[in-house]
Amino acid sequence: MIYFKQDEIAETYHVSVKTVANWIRDAKAGKLNFELVTEGSKSWIANTTSNIELIEHLVEKRRKFRNSNGFKSIAPKPEFYKLYSQQQIFDISSSLDIYHEIPLDYAYFDGGASYWDEYVQRLADEKVPNFLTSTISQLKANQGYIDDLVSRYKRVNVIDIGPGNALPVRDLLQHLLDQDKLGRYIALDISPSILKVAERNIKSWFGGKVAFEGHELDINYDRFTHLLADETLGEGSKDVVNVVLALGGGFSNMRAPDDAFKTIRNSINRQDLLIYNLKLDSKRSRQYFDLGIRTKSTPLDAHKKMLVDLLNIDESLYDVEIGYDGQHRERFMSITLKVALAITFSFEKGDRVIEFNKNDSILVWRYWHQSAQEVITQLTHNDFDVLQTSQTEDKDYLLTVSRVKCDRFD
Repeated sequence: MIYFKQDEIAETYHVSVKTVANWIRDAKAGKLNFELVTEGSKSWIANTTSNIELIEHLVEKRRKFRNSNGFKSIAPKPEFYKLYSQQQIFDISSSLDIYHEIPLDYAYFDGGASYWDEYVQRLADEKVPNFLTSTISQLKANQGYIDDLVSRYKRVNVIDIGPGNALPVRDLLQHLLDQDKLGRYIALDISPSILKVAERNIKSWFGGKVAFEGHELDINYDRFTHLLADETLGEGSKDVVNVVLALGGGFSNMRAPDDAFKTIRNSINRQDLLIYNLKLDSKRSRQYFDLGIRTKSTPLDAHKKMLVDLLNIDESLYDVEIGYDGQHRERFMSITLKVALAITFSFEKGDRVIEFNKNDSILVWRYWHQSAQEVITQLTHNDFDVLQTSQTEDKDYLLTVSRVKCDRFD
């Protein structure tokens, strides 16, 4: 039977994905008369006439409730409009409208980039393993294998997706310099502030030996083929290989990581490498909080609070909730509204008002829980051939080396 995806209903009827998930939950409990399509532990709303009528009824009922309940009206602070472009503001407002989610990528602008730089610098001094030290050690442990894969090429370009402060890639760049193989270092990030931090560090560490190339790009949507095109053509292309880095587990914070993998796959050549690492689902990774308990007592840290503040959502208007979604296998942090809220976004061609009911939740952070096998399956599903995998001794972190699937490789 044909069924609706949750985001299809959300986009069509201008409700949140969480609202649709709640409808499915209520249908399972016998509170709503939806006909469901169920496979294993997952369920969807069937694409039937009666289901469509019920959706429209619930949407209309929700709209009337909103109009009669009243809203506290707010607008983002002036700094918000100085920091983000019109396109980015539209993206933020759409994510709030459809998914009830603040995209984490936008928290790395301005002061958010400085906060992240300081945080990673602290990690470098820690004695216990963390995502930074584990990433560096994994790259070092796999250096011989990577050298073997690029041995036939005279020049290695490094494309660093979400470089942060560039600390994870520092030793790799030095290694390629020592081999006289480093071509270009290209950093890609949606945040100009992050790129400035990375550029400052690259210049401090290497002086003029490494030319920094920074490009503002959203890896969820924007291909980077054009940045590599000149070296893809002609005889010289046989001497160049691109090594794409997606380090530190940033893809696990994304709403749809597959989008980023598809962008990479469609941007690189068959000889190029993707090096991807992340923290795995393990007992240790669950120590951030008790996965069996949801709590509203933990405040937002400065990084996650940045966009909430810029949107002008005062602390008095929400509680912070952290927990674990067992169905989707994600840790999350969200704010639960104490009042009905209307946020007015101003655009050059008019305003856009996004409305929330009292007790609605807005997601501010997530981390997908995946096993090593699930990561390999995800890469394979996105048309990558996984050539090498390795885990840290504590089995908390996985590093993979992949190429785009191809019928042949010369």
